[in-house]
Amino acid sequence: MSSPAQPARLPPAAGRTGAQPPGRSRRGIPLLLAASGWIALGITAIAGHDPFRFLVVLGFTLVCPGAAVARLLPLRSFLERAVLSVALGLSLAAIVSEAVAIGRILDPAIVLVILASLCTGAAAVDLGRGFRTS
Repeated sequence: MSSPAQPARLPPAAGRTGAQPPGRSRRGIPLLLAASGWIALGITAIAGHDPFRFLVVLGFTLVCPGAAVARLLPLRSFLERAVLSVALGLSLAAIVSEAVAIGRILDPAIVLVILASLCTGAAAVDLGRGFRTS
């Protein structure tokens, strides 16, 4: 029997150990998404024509901008979020590439900077929304 002075403890959620507060992981993913584009851009500046650079840029373009935007939507299922992340990532990359081509800038680094900025902006909105509700 618990005494009235002690608050009631809630059982940990399924799949969580309870060692880490829930807000910490809530902030970790948006921070990772915000940094991912700038890391990909840095790797392209350093790596030259390495195949690793191709994989990093492809992975960032496929997943990160779309995942940052999909986190802002009220989706229930992980599968919904995953599919929408890839679809939004490809769509954003196509729209930005088209805008850069129409503007005759023709620099792939500009596309990465714009996508990284979009990803950082969406992650910042997600972080701000998390601080506002908690």
